[in-house]
Amino acid sequence: MSTRTPIPTFILKTYQMLEEQKHANIVSWTAQGTAFIVYNQQQMEKQVLQNFFKHSNYSSFVRQLNLYNFKKVRSNEGQIFKHKCFRKGMKSMLQFIKRRNQEDLIAPAIQEEPTIQVKEEQNLFKECAIDIKETNNKLKEDMKLLQETSSYLIDQMQNLNHFVYNQSVDIEVKFKQVGQMLHAINEELRQENKSETQTNKYLGEYKPIKEDQFQESKIGSPNPYVDYNSTALNPLDYECFIDSFL
Repeated sequence: MSTRTPIPTFILKTYQMLEEQKHANIVSWTAQGTAFIVYNQQQMEKQVLQNFFKHSNYSSFVRQLNLYNFKKVRSNEGQIFKHKCFRKGMKSMLQFIKRRNQEDLIAPAIQEEPTIQVKEEQNLFKECAIDIKETNNKLKEDMKLLQETSSYLIDQMQNLNHFVYNQSVDIEVKFKQVGQMLHAINEELRQENKSETQTNKYLGEYKPIKEDQFQESKIGSPNPYVDYNSTALNPLDYECFIDSFL
């Protein structure tokens, strides 16, 4: 059983600096996790380096990276540094990062047989790949079910729209029928009112003799107390008639 090789202090602190992610806007892992990128050198010196190292000199930090065979890659976003054994979430690989004068001694051992930690990480990657595959299959099934449900809802919505349209047409026809009925009723009432008006007009031309007009006819008679249109005399009218001759 092979023993674990101590991790260089500089490499370990650099790894911790990236894992904490307190200054991800200044320095962070790349999206793939196979390297790290420095976005702002000035802020790196003022806010980050002094929290992990005894100095805050960015140039010294870069020299140390070069000493451990980190490769510098140009980028529009900042300065990218990468090493084949410096990867996000793979702390056990840090033991294989050595200085230039030591790397040749440890390289054959790495090529002969992977350590137990590396095998464990490989198995972990395999398990993750299996989980991703199963999750992908489950997502495909859920997507298929979602599509079927969506198609069913679309059909139901179309049927509902067709039903609402037919109902609106029926209601419109009924409104027209009611309007026609009301028009017929109004026309009938208008004819009745017209007939009644003509009847009233005809009755208004006939004027019966009123009592006051009858009294006026008696004033112009020879004897105002005698009703000449009557066939009989009132006793009072008779006495008045006799007295007129005395």
